[in-house]
Amino acid sequence: MRYLRLLAPAAVLLLVACSPTDPLTLLRCRFRIDGTEDFHLTGIALDNLEELNVTQVTEVLTIWASGSCPVDFTLNIGIYNPNDGITGPDIIPATLSDIAWDLFLDGDSGDAFDTTWVASGNFAQPLEIPGSGETVILPLEIAFDAVPLLGEIGALNFIDLALAIGGIDSHLRDSDHLGRMLVQAVPTVTTPFGDMSYSGTLNIGLDWID
Repeated sequence: MRYLRLLAPAAVLLLVACSPTDPLTLLRCRFRIDGTEDFHLTGIALDNLEELNVTQVTEVLTIWASGSCPVDFTLNIGIYNPNDGITGPDIIPATLSDIAWDLFLDGDSGDAFDTTWVASGNFAQPLEIPGSGETVILPLEIAFDAVPLLGEIGALNFIDLALAIGGIDSHLRDSDHLGRMLVQAVPTVTTPFGDMSYSGTLNIGLDWID
């Protein structure tokens, strides 16, 4: 019994020693749009294209006229855990256990950001985010029918948008390319102290946001 009485305070001290000064530091992971991969518009792979040829444009318009215009791609979200022992007193790994998201696209190629909702989803696979200073990639599988968006902004503007975010220059971090996407998300992080959800919706875009 005396051994158990000595062990209990030691366990408490160990827990305190491993705890952050402020548990909310575990909700300071930073997010940004990192890029797209495997972008397909009506089955046409855009990754290596700067523009569509006449045949491809005709194919898109024909499929659109039939009442369908499938789009699918992988949207990579970069996540950075700042609890690396440098910016704060502790190195604290975290696990992203769930993230509910909505994707908006900018249908206006001008300066105004005219967002249109196109897809929603929920990523519920555990993703480890170590406090090691590295960026972890969260791959969101996006799939939606773009018929409503084509009807809203027109076929040529839509093709321009698809090439901007999925074509050969889709890696460019500016308002004309990756900047034409916005993800609104509510992440949940599993920590040594239990599940913690962000109190509000994050607007994830080009720049790091926490």
